[in-house]
Amino acid sequence: MELSPTVFGIISGFISSALFAGIIGIWLDHKLSERTKQREASASVVDIIAEWMRSAYTKKFDNECRWRLQTTYWKNILLLDKELLDLLIKRMANVPDAPSAEEIIVQARKVLLNLPEPDIRPDQLNHWWPE
Repeated sequence: MELSPTVFGIISGFISSALFAGIIGIWLDHKLSERTKQREASASVVDIIAEWMRSAYTKKFDNECRWRLQTTYWKNILLLDKELLDLLIKRMANVPDAPSAEEIIVQARKVLLNLPEPDIRPDQLNHWWPE
């Protein structure tokens, strides 16, 4: 059985469209997955900083607190991009020129939203210090 040029063209067009749609679907899925990982990584900065600051609020920093901080830190640094990791390492080590927690959060927002430059300043963030 021989296909007419019209039928062959329809089948060929259908196959091309299906392949194109499949490739686009794979690409979009990859981009969505990449964006989700980036969001989780940026949000993990907050988990680490919040655990690090907990002792200022609870007035307690015993071995259990250290273990919780260390666990939160190790678990979350696996997700961070290099720029955020470098900032966080300096802050957690209390290096004299380390960025503030607010500066790190501003940078995490920049990464999270894929901004070329931060759209807010650290001094614009609210902070409720312990009493």
